Amino acid sequence: MNREEATQALELLRRVVTQARDDTALQNWGLIWMVHAFLNGGGFLATDALWARGLREPGPYMLLWGVLLGCNFASIFFMKRGQTAGVRSFIERQIWAIWTSFIGCMVLVAVLNLLLGLDRLFFPSVACVLFAMAFCGMGALMGRGWYAMAALFGLVSLGMTRVPEHAFGVLGGLWFLVQFCSGLALHRARIRRIAAEGLGPRLV
Repeated sequence: MNREEATQALELLRRVVTQARDDTALQNWGLIWMVHAFLNGGGFLATDALWARGLREPGPYMLLWGVLLGCNFASIFFMKRGQTAGVRSFIERQIWAIWTSFIGCMVLVAVLNLLLGLDRLFFPSVACVLFAMAFCGMGALMGRGWYAMAALFGLVSLGMTRVPEHAFGVLGGLWFLVQFCSGLALHRARIRRIAAEGLGPRLV
C-alpha cells in the first residue's frame, strides 16, 4: 500500500468512526424526545385551553412556557448524565444549535404577535413554519426522512388557516405525534445497536 492509498484508507476509517459516533449520540436523544413530546405537546394543548377560556394576558403563558422550558432543559441534563465523555459530537452540537435557535425564534414571534396585536392564528401558523425549518436543518444533517416531517409541518401551517379556533390544539397534537415517533425510532435504533454489540450502553 502506497502513501496515497494509506491516506485514503485512514480517511475512510475516520469517516466511519465519526459517523458511528454521531449515530450513537443521536440515538441517545430518543428517550429525551419521547419525554419532551408529552411536555411540549401538553404545553400547546394547555395554551389552547387557556385561550379558549378567553385569557389574553401574556403572564400566564409566559409562566406556563417558562416552566416547560425549564423542565425540558432539566430533563436533558438529567437523562444524559453519564452519556458523554466530555466532548459533544458534531451531531449533538448541531442539535443544540438548531433547537436553541428555534426556541429563540419562537419567543421572538410571540413578542411580535403581542406587540402587533395580531390574531391568534399568526403564532401557531408561524410556529409550524419554524418547526419545518428546524426539521429541514435536521434533514440536511441526518437524512432525508426528516424532510418529510418538515413538509408535514408546512402543510399543517396552511391547514391551520381553516381552523383558527383550534390552531394551538392542532399544533400540540402534531408536535406530540412527530416528536414521540421520532424519539421512539431513535430509541429502538439504540436498543438494536446495543443488542448487536452485545455490550452495555457506550459513552459518547
